[in-house]
Amino acid sequence: MIRGIYTAAAGMLNEMARQEVVANNLANVNTTAFKKDLAVFRARDDKPITRIESEGAPRASGAEATEIGRLSTGAFLDRVFTEYSQGPLRRTDEPFDLAITGPGFLVLRDGNGQELLSRGGKLTRSEDGRLVDLSGNEIQGDGGPIVLPGQGAFKVDQQGVVHVGREIVGKLRVVEARNPADTLEKQGASTWKIRDPGAIAPATATQVEQGSLEASNVNPVREMVDLIAIQRAYEASQRVITAQDETLGKAVNELGRG
Repeated sequence: MIRGIYTAAAGMLNEMARQEVVANNLANVNTTAFKKDLAVFRARDDKPITRIESEGAPRASGAEATEIGRLSTGAFLDRVFTEYSQGPLRRTDEPFDLAITGPGFLVLRDGNGQELLSRGGKLTRSEDGRLVDLSGNEIQGDGGPIVLPGQGAFKVDQQGVVHVGREIVGKLRVVEARNPADTLEKQGASTWKIRDPGAIAPATATQVEQGSLEASNVNPVREMVDLIAIQRAYEASQRVITAQDETLGKAVNELGRG
């Protein structure tokens, strides 16, 4: 009976964790290139149920217990999985807005020299002429940071070749990650930290779209439906705990008198 209370309480904790993930998805529905998260749960190992009495008599001291079945004790949050599906493109016609179509990522370098990955977004020219994102991270080309001359129209073709006027100033370094769920780690601001550099390779099926931004892949209607389902599951676990508590109270206060 008490085990049932613990199992129901674990279910409530799971729904709270799931609600945090869904709420974060909804909060980022308008974040450029945001990838939604999914809470993944795993069942706990079943516990054996053993017979403690035989033919009405207590089990003899030292005798082996007889297993008569196994009992599930609920589930727990195993990991938060990121869904890397393509988000819809939103046309802006701004030359420094870049979107990635396909599985690739742009390579950035932050102020500490660490390489990060990004799905594009709003870029700009720094004071010293480097191509950077709005956080100041340098956009990397095949030969290092991309430096833009002071004059000429900024253009990027679908292969990532950067033009300023009629001059080619570099080519965006676009890569893809093998098994991104294990290779990448979210860092915020639509960037990812590389866990395994050996799993990063040049992208082969990716294009760059200038004048567009990739929208979030979050479906707000689906997330709202999930929130309703979470609330109902949480309330169901609450009712289970209440019923278990009432039954336990009767066992203690009424059956104990007999």
